[in-house]
Amino acid sequence: MGALNKDPNIMTTSVYIVPALTDQAGQCRIVSREGKVASARDDYRRNPDAWKEIGLMNSRGKLVCIAADNLEVVEELKSCEPLMAGLQFEVEDVQALAA
Repeated sequence: MGALNKDPNIMTTSVYIVPALTDQAGQCRIVSREGKVASARDDYRRNPDAWKEIGLMNSRGKLVCIAADNLEVVEELKSCEPLMAGLQFEVEDVQALAA
């Protein structure tokens, strides 16, 4: 279960690059969920439905496509290219306050 942030205006997103079952496809899925997790691999194996697919990485470690609600996730992944399967990221984003 993810830990809660002390600041209600900060949203943490956990991102995991899922290792492919075979190398034939030449790509890995990128998934995310809200909150922090100690081990994305273990959490994903126990509860895959809690994770949402947000993109794909090709065999060269480049983003093929990405559609994340948290723009900080996109920036973090792009800045870390080339990526590799099994990587786990935690990205915090300050949410705008409602008027």
